[in-house]
Amino acid sequence: MYIQDPPFPQAQLVISTRTLDFGILTKDEPSEGHGIATLIIANEGEKTLVGRIALQVAWVSVTPPDFRINPGESSEHVFRIRTNAESSWTTHKLGSNFIALINSNGGSETIGGFYYSDPSRNKPKKNPIKLWTILSIPIALVMIAGMIYFLSNAAKASKVHTKLTSIAQIYTQAAQTYMASIAAETTLLPVSAVIDETKTGEAPLLEPSATSSIQQPTYTPWPVASFPNVEEFIRSYYSALQNDEYEKAWWMLSEKMQIACCYQGGTLPFDIYTAYWKTVDYVEVVYAYLQAYDVNPAEVNVALIYHNADGTSEEAYNTFYIIADAVRNTLLIDEIK
Repeated sequence: MYIQDPPFPQAQLVISTRTLDFGILTKDEPSEGHGIATLIIANEGEKTLVGRIALQVAWVSVTPPDFRINPGESSEHVFRIRTNAESSWTTHKLGSNFIALINSNGGSETIGGFYYSDPSRNKPKKNPIKLWTILSIPIALVMIAGMIYFLSNAAKASKVHTKLTSIAQIYTQAAQTYMASIAAETTLLPVSAVIDETKTGEAPLLEPSATSSIQQPTYTPWPVASFPNVEEFIRSYYSALQNDEYEKAWWMLSEKMQIACCYQGGTLPFDIYTAYWKTVDYVEVVYAYLQAYDVNPAEVNVALIYHNADGTSEEAYNTFYIIADAVRNTLLIDEIK
């Protein structure tokens, strides 16, 4: 008699819900007990379930993101809406979104979420009157009074001078002023004349400093097909750092970004940049999502995990601002918040 081998023990991922309800929210005063949703992950298999919750949007956080569950047990994971994520109050009102992907050795699941905005409580705050505004009022009044006094004295002096000046002198001064203005107009070429000379081939000479400022990085929107994929560009940046290609990564930053990160006195900026990244073993790009091409510059929501050389690690959620350099036909990281 042939006996079939028993199936190999497997872990089995089971979740309590595929849609998280965050309740009714306002930007400044979240309702009591809202803005938080709980997900239960259970293991109905015969092997230990190991996995991770990968967030797909920047306006939500989860604690804990990882899980290791024995057969027949479960774990609780708390999702919270980030109160400082402005996009969660503008583009996600009264809607449902794909917010997380659960990967494990017992299967995968996707999680959505929604909340409702309460417009009756979203009242704009009145800007308080600042102290410097109150103090500036008497100063402005004193300055206005002084100006009136000065103009009054100037008017009186003008009247006295007019009485002392004869009619003949006034006419002579007026004639001299008129003739001088005519002479000045004859010595200056009008704008149309300069344009006509340019059309005939006699173009005005430009100083080298003027021509050097023409080639500047251009901003979005850019021709999508002419530049690298934005998400892949960010991944390639951290890949270059991991491979110790610091010079390549350095030139993937705009001049503005280079100044912001590494200009700190007498040390060379590139040396400061290199010294910092030597303390980081590698950076894991969890996700990088382009928000839109039709903004200036383009915004990309990025989640990172820094694995430091000392064995520690830390998570970061940033917004990257990307511009296009038409001269080098590449993208540049212009700012990170």
